[in-house]
Amino acid sequence: MMEFTQSPILLVSLVGIAAYQFWVSIQLARAPQYTGRQKGLQAVIIWMLPVIGAILVQSMLWAEGRPPYKPETGYTEPGDNAS
Repeated sequence: MMEFTQSPILLVSLVGIAAYQFWVSIQLARAPQYTGRQKGLQAVIIWMLPVIGAILVQSMLWAEGRPPYKPETGYTEPGDNAS
């Protein structure tokens, strides 16, 4: 049987995991780059694979939502209007 001192730790862990999954679900719902069907399937991944699914979906949101890396070199492409 589980000791009383371990119960709060387990409860806090489960609440934290659920909060993280909920947060990723909200981020997914706000993402404009996916269709409704894609969002639905990704939401299933989030909730059917706790933690792993949320990390996977969050990493896809992060990777597809950020602009591509363009280093500052000082070089301008031909045709660019540099001021």
